[in-house]
Amino acid sequence: MQRSIAAMTAAVFLGSTAFAFAADMTVKARAPVVALPGWTGFYGGVNVGGTFGDGSFATTGTPVSFNPAGLLAGAPATMNALAAVLNSNASRSGSQFIGGGQFGYNFQLTPAWIAGFEADIQGLAGNGRTSTVATASSFAPFGFPANAYGANSTFTERLDYLGTVRARVGYLATPSLLTYVTGGLAYGGANVGSTFNIQETFPGAFATVTPPIFGATSTSKTAAGWTIGGGLEWMFGSKWSAKVEYLYYDLGSVTASIPLTQIINNPPFINTPWATALAQTSTRFDGSILRFGVNYHLN
Repeated sequence: MQRSIAAMTAAVFLGSTAFAFAADMTVKARAPVVALPGWTGFYGGVNVGGTFGDGSFATTGTPVSFNPAGLLAGAPATMNALAAVLNSNASRSGSQFIGGGQFGYNFQLTPAWIAGFEADIQGLAGNGRTSTVATASSFAPFGFPANAYGANSTFTERLDYLGTVRARVGYLATPSLLTYVTGGLAYGGANVGSTFNIQETFPGAFATVTPPIFGATSTSKTAAGWTIGGGLEWMFGSKWSAKVEYLYYDLGSVTASIPLTQIINNPPFINTPWATALAQTSTRFDGSILRFGVNYHLN
């Protein structure tokens, strides 16, 4: 929520500053700014840039089933190990390359004000990944010494593509320089993956007497949310313009369910589930985009 408020504040500040600058230039020029003929009409082009931002993974869940054999062979310790990893958090950070295309339409409302819409879609390269390792002691029954476990967790998140459909409102600082704010719908192809491997050990001669608890999963979906931002666009020819743009996007959270299983292979129990659990890992897909683009105008 704090990142969302900060992004909206930055976008509003960018737009307000640009409009104030444009208004000041208009006063100094002592003449109305009139749009170049190339601003009105349809346009299309390409863009490149990057996305960046921090986030986190949250895992929740509880053990749901124990084999009766497990109750006789240390299930309380297994439950302690499961409970620790099923309520954990991990952070992520990083950036991705982004590139794609856009098209839109501009309409001149007044000599200096322009409104319109823009739609775009981009591919992204790279993914956010983090791993956690936890070690702690847990209760051991029947007089055994206290045991410990190591929990290794790997989380991945990836956006395969990101698109927006936005309204734009802009003010002409000069006949060839448009300052604008923009906002609307954002959507993307979101992927979440998780793996867990929990190994219990006893000290001394009892090292690694229980099998590991493991699980892996991944899920993909089209996530939808919102975006807001602003930018500058410069008309450098009768049909060509270049722009720099900042957007903040928020696609909401995506959750992946993870079945965790502990398999025992000690006679008379061969390939037998000892303990099972169901976990859920979720992460929020949001971040900032800074990109540059070129448009060709069909005027």
